[in-house]
Amino acid sequence: MLSFIKDRSEFEDIRKTEDFFMLMFYSNKSQKSLEALDNLKKFSDKNKDVKVYALNASDVRDIHTEFGITAVPALITFSGGKVQQVVYGIQTEDYYDRLLTTSSVKPSDGSKKYHRVVVYTSPSCPWCSATKSYLRQNNIPFREVDVTKNPGAAEELVRRSGQRGVPQTDIDGTIVVGFDKSRLNALLGIQG
Repeated sequence: MLSFIKDRSEFEDIRKTEDFFMLMFYSNKSQKSLEALDNLKKFSDKNKDVKVYALNASDVRDIHTEFGITAVPALITFSGGKVQQVVYGIQTEDYYDRLLTTSSVKPSDGSKKYHRVVVYTSPSCPWCSATKSYLRQNNIPFREVDVTKNPGAAEELVRRSGQRGVPQTDIDGTIVVGFDKSRLNALLGIQG
């Protein structure tokens, strides 16, 4: 069931207690936001086991800026209190379903395993485009970080991997340097 967050304190409580949840930033002044919110509500009604929240960015103004949200509608998935990915624009119920299922692997106990995938890129990098295209072809949701616009992310990559080049793909904390299909397949459970 879709629930509405009224203030930062309520958001922080959810962030501390929920292992996985989805949060949509919207504005009741935007028709696109209201349409996206309606689609998310339909998704939530069908997926009662998934915690889904919405926050009116026009009323609660101190949360979206923390995550770099500059336009609505925008949806963030959180896992373990941390941002898993950010999606902008109006999406369908099916798209929200794919956020849960396409990058998940079902272990033998039947539970879902969600992967956190971040691709570090630069605009002039052809292998970055190939990596993103490959992930999209395999319906793997990911978040992209352009290191030319985020020097802190570039420094962090060098610290973690010892490499300056892109693409680098962070899958649940494991760094894959370059467009390494076999490594991506192994970490994400893609049948290659």
